[in-house]
Amino acid sequence: MARPTWYDRNPISRAYAYTATNVSPHAEAQRITYTCPSGKKAVAELLQASVFRRTAATTPVYGSAYIELQPSGGTLVVILLARVVTNDVKDKDDAFLSGSIVLASGDSLQGFTADASTGGACDYKLCMKITEFDA
Repeated sequence: MARPTWYDRNPISRAYAYTATNVSPHAEAQRITYTCPSGKKAVAELLQASVFRRTAATTPVYGSAYIELQPSGGTLVVILLARVVTNDVKDKDDAFLSGSIVLASGDSLQGFTADASTGGACDYKLCMKITEFDA
């Protein structure tokens, strides 16, 4: 008998989200994380990062929302980035990635926000939809 395809090997659907409005400037902050467990593999079906400039900054730098991939034992690498680079109220950036990342045991996805400005505020959204299955 042939081995079942990945989506028939005890799939578990996982969803992670961070949504916040009117967030003041802040150092890099981890908001969501997923690590593929031992004996499992996973497919990241959807990754989303969004940032929206709610109020103008006194001293603008940029606000960002991003997702990093860290292979087991490897270095964090930004794979999805949304960033507002102007100080215009209602400036926004959205980034999406769907269905193209396979995670092995120990690999992780981590979502962060950051804003190095002085004053002002941004809204942020980070989402991950993952299907985990037996390796």
